[in-house]
Amino acid sequence: MTTRGDQSAATRARLLDTAVESLIESGFASTSTVSVQKRAGVSRGALLHHFPTREALFTAAVQRLVEVNLEAMREEAAAALADSDPVTRGMWVLRRASRRPSFGAELELWSAARTDAQLRTALRSAEQMARGQLYAMIDEVFGPEIVGSPHYRLIVELTVQLIRGLAVTASLYERADRTEPLIGQWADLVRTLLRDGLPAHPPVAFPAP
Repeated sequence: MTTRGDQSAATRARLLDTAVESLIESGFASTSTVSVQKRAGVSRGALLHHFPTREALFTAAVQRLVEVNLEAMREEAAAALADSDPVTRGMWVLRRASRRPSFGAELELWSAARTDAQLRTALRSAEQMARGQLYAMIDEVFGPEIVGSPHYRLIVELTVQLIRGLAVTASLYERADRTEPLIGQWADLVRTLLRDGLPAHPPVAFPAP
């Protein structure tokens, strides 16, 4: 026998999982509180009990989606060859994780957040909470030798931005070979940066937009 509290927690979890599934499979524009309620097979009252507003549901769903993408990276890291070149391994893990449908759903939310202030707030909150876990995982994937480089943080930031950009580009094409060569080319540049360091350049001040 389950308690009322257990049943309530199970209903909330089902609603959240259903919302995330809908975001991944149907997209942000096609995901509504009504569609999530029907898809989860719960009453309107049960939905409103746990998530009284659309914003409450999407805030929780965004947080859950970010957790799903962290888990995807853990899975890819576990599947990576431990004895491979650490730069290659790190790029491989990040790229493979970025090709998961759940990552595409998160990118879609970022785009939608441009004109949705409440969604933007939810995304920022979820990203900030997950940032420490994400970068700790990236550190583990690249390994201590790479992490110890004085240029490591710059490499990671640029790599993350590159992977995100490639994920957006790849979403427009069915074939991945349009963007995959860039990963290998970037890995070669990273090895050069790790070996030779950064050239000395004075800082450049860009005008404000």
